Amino acid sequence: MVQAREMDLSARSAARFRKFLPVAALVVASLLAAVALASCKKEVEQLGIKLSLDRRTLPNGLSVVMVENHTVPVVTYQSWFRVGSVDEEPGLTGVSHLFEHLMFKGTNRYGPKEFFRQLEAKGAEVNAFTTRDYTVYYENFTPDLLPKVVDMEADRLGHLKLDEEIIETEKAVVLEERKLRVDSSPGGQMQEAIWTLAYRRHPYQWPVIGYPSDISGMSSDQIRDYFHEHYVASNAVVVIVGDFDSDRTFELIKKAYADLPKKARPERKVKTEPEQTEERRLTLYDQVATERFTHAYHVTSAEDDDSYALDVLANILFEGTSSRAWRRLVEEKDLVASIGGSAYTPTYPGLFIISATMKGALGSDVAEAELDRVIRQVQEQEVTQDEIRAAVKQLTVHLVDSVRTPYGLGQLLGTVVTILGEPERFAEDLAKYTQVTAKDVKRVAAQYLIPNNRSVVIMAPESKRHHGGGK
Repeated sequence: MVQAREMDLSARSAARFRKFLPVAALVVASLLAAVALASCKKEVEQLGIKLSLDRRTLPNGLSVVMVENHTVPVVTYQSWFRVGSVDEEPGLTGVSHLFEHLMFKGTNRYGPKEFFRQLEAKGAEVNAFTTRDYTVYYENFTPDLLPKVVDMEADRLGHLKLDEEIIETEKAVVLEERKLRVDSSPGGQMQEAIWTLAYRRHPYQWPVIGYPSDISGMSSDQIRDYFHEHYVASNAVVVIVGDFDSDRTFELIKKAYADLPKKARPERKVKTEPEQTEERRLTLYDQVATERFTHAYHVTSAEDDDSYALDVLANILFEGTSSRAWRRLVEEKDLVASIGGSAYTPTYPGLFIISATMKGALGSDVAEAELDRVIRQVQEQEVTQDEIRAAVKQLTVHLVDSVRTPYGLGQLLGTVVTILGEPERFAEDLAKYTQVTAKDVKRVAAQYLIPNNRSVVIMAPESKRHHGGGK
């Protein structure tokens, strides 16, 4: 079964996409002095890596981004659709993620599981994931499989079978997946709860996997209508990176996707989240040994330059055992077994999420108070230049290797194009990170990390249910 990779299952997983993969953007920004526009190609060679980014568009609106890299005989083919849980509404939550399953159920030409029989059996990696902002289907494979991958991807986009029996079967599969990932997982419950608590109007409140009543209740006609609205050429970007020829591959794509009709790109009608003016709290109970807590502060989006300072702030506070929060709460005060945090700034204003697990029988209130003191120090006194330099360096190191792979570079390009629309936007990142100052870090900490802008979810042992407040 295709494994969903929901970005909100933990604060650590959200960190991978803070801003819009800014860490990877930093790396590639240092490689590219210029970025190709549609139907153009430019080359640059720095740091021993030569890149040629080629973006072209079909008449039906399908965007294709290609980067040749003949270092190793590997190709990644990634189909990015600008559709996620942000596009859903009550009664249809989880429908975007449902298609992560339905897209593998076959067409008249290629039956169910053919992606796995024809590609995985020959060594390819085939998978997909859904987020709040987009859904991605990808294959990593040897170059000889490229014509087959192009043909199969175009075929399922144009001719996916959505019979009643197929839909009902996959709805049941998703319900079981939800039981495993959310209902039976304290961490999954907390992550679902924190987004629901933090957002009152904006659709980021919906869990990517959906609510059980919606998954069960949505009709086959509703599901088909959703597919025909969002799975159109103008709402997709194909990203190809690796050992292939751009001109020959684009000819394959033109032939395979040519019959897809030209349709208007669906308009997103997203409600604006009102300013939060008071702290919100929720206590859950489960079979856990110690208390856990998650804090979420409303922050900004990928479009806003504050996202760079927020990334640096998160790194200084929470990245590794030398971070301020780790040193204070783990090493000095011995209050928590672990603590982490990251700024998740996607297409729309996101969250700065902090999660910690208490030590022993300690209540979360003592760690929360100490964490507030750590944050106040940053709000009242500027961080050091050494801390900023170390943070910017760390923000690049972790993803350097992955961005040098076809899959990693494809993930970067797909994310930037899907969220910001223009691949050249990531070339600004290197300069913007290096321009973050101590005053910027202090300002964003004081602006965003305040109690009235915070939602808190606590997971307590079941034994405490009748010995204190909470819901």
